[in-house]
Amino acid sequence: MKTLEQRVQEITDREEIKELTAKYAHWVALGEGAKVAQLFTDDGAFINEVMGEKPNINVRGRAQLDEFYPSLKRGTALPCIHNHIIEINGDNAQGTCTIEVRITRNNQSIIGSGYYADIYRRVDGQWKFAERHAYFYHFVPLLKGWAEKG
Repeated sequence: MKTLEQRVQEITDREEIKELTAKYAHWVALGEGAKVAQLFTDDGAFINEVMGEKPNINVRGRAQLDEFYPSLKRGTALPCIHNHIIEINGDNAQGTCTIEVRITRNNQSIIGSGYYADIYRRVDGQWKFAERHAYFYHFVPLLKGWAEKG
């Protein structure tokens, strides 16, 4: 059985990790790429893929993170993140959370939904992403939709 102190620390860690994912979503939407990149460990990674396809984004390490995220423009990606499941083990954790995203690409509205499979690490007292892997069930133009005909 966990002590009260251990339980309070676990609740605190969960809330800090949820806040990390909230900052990610807000700062991506606001085009605050430099801030987003700093949410990752120096050896962190961001991978993005639509299920059944090869990853279309694979960013690894501080230099690539610092180049990739600032290139995102304000309002071109609007991620909505929720439904967190988090497992904490000391200064390491892993989790999943649902993502729904609206993106503007080539003057077209795109909608996607899926989940992030995250690995978190506490660095100097702060939780950061060691890896953020986005898996999308669908990622399609809004006018096309995601329902299959048949």
